[in-house]
Amino acid sequence: MYRIGEAEVQRIRKLIQSGRIFRYGHGGECDQFESDWADHVGAKYARMARNGTSAIYTSLVGLGVGPGDQVIVPAYTYMATALAVLAAGAIPVIADVDDSLTLSPDDVERRITSHTKAIIPVHMVGLPCDMGRIMRIARKHKLVVVEDACQAVGGGYKGKKLGSIGHAGAYSFNFFKNITCGEGGAFVTKSKAVYDRGSVAVDCCSFYWDEQPNQSREELQFAGNNFRASEFEGAILNAQLSRLEPMLKKMRTQKKRLLKAGEKAGLTSITNHSLDHECGTHAGFLFADEASARAFSNGLKERGVGNFLPMDTGRHVYTRWEPIMREQGAHHPALDPFKIPANRKCKVKYTHDMCATSLDILSRAVLVGTHPDAKPQRMREMVQAIGDVGPESVG
Repeated sequence: MYRIGEAEVQRIRKLIQSGRIFRYGHGGECDQFESDWADHVGAKYARMARNGTSAIYTSLVGLGVGPGDQVIVPAYTYMATALAVLAAGAIPVIADVDDSLTLSPDDVERRITSHTKAIIPVHMVGLPCDMGRIMRIARKHKLVVVEDACQAVGGGYKGKKLGSIGHAGAYSFNFFKNITCGEGGAFVTKSKAVYDRGSVAVDCCSFYWDEQPNQSREELQFAGNNFRASEFEGAILNAQLSRLEPMLKKMRTQKKRLLKAGEKAGLTSITNHSLDHECGTHAGFLFADEASARAFSNGLKERGVGNFLPMDTGRHVYTRWEPIMREQGAHHPALDPFKIPANRKCKVKYTHDMCATSLDILSRAVLVGTHPDAKPQRMREMVQAIGDVGPESVG
């Protein structure tokens, strides 16, 4: 979380005083945020959900992904990305990341089979995937794309907002994200059909609450879930939204400054696909080996500069996705996508070395975080630390 304060308190106070704390029937806070968020990212439709995981899941449902389908996900992402695929009844296929720390288009193409239905490019730690190549691959093979922008809220790629480039996009608004309501999410799409189906997956009675012609559409009256958002979440996000772009602008500037310091120190940057439009939340550097990366990381920490190796982030690395690696896809075998007959030909073998290229890259990369409230003196200290430590780690 970057900022939260009196504006949110006032918004919540006004909501409580209104007495209108149920999200439907009065054009309230959730309706406003959905409309404003869709406009902000350049999508036609947005639907709030409980969190980023449910936003990915409901996007997949909206796009008709289910049993008999494979969905390609990157080796470096929070485990929930792959679990959302299982929740939809499909099989996750894990592909390598490249030196951008995001999904490798080359490896995506290698892993496509006749059962592949979708690709989930994940914009990890605010870093955009190579969406140009990924969308070309998707068009070539007639696949759908769900952008996981949960860690890149508000970021962009070559002038387009992340989440709006694929067929659907998912966001998280939990405590750790660029804007937050503590826990929350949303999906966006340009397709009315995807929005309608995804909305039922979000809220099993959405077609009744909205009082739309959908009430008579039997194909939308399937047994959905209840990931309905709260008006309190909508109110907080409405107060937060105006802060987003100024914060990201500051962090992009900070990131470029850190990268320049690294360049002067002889460091190698990770590949950045869209420096002028991304979130700017992390500057990344690649080293020849893990020992050099850890030496640089430890040197920065000794000088008070926070950083981390992606390899150390637990459930963000595929080898730590225990339910996937053990093929425990549901609470009951009859519902487990790994066990149902429709997925018999979709299954893949998961091994700890199946994405060795990713493990190598993640173990020799270092990410340094930015912050929109960092003072000039703090930035000078960070630049100085990179300049002091960098030559030692590459020398």
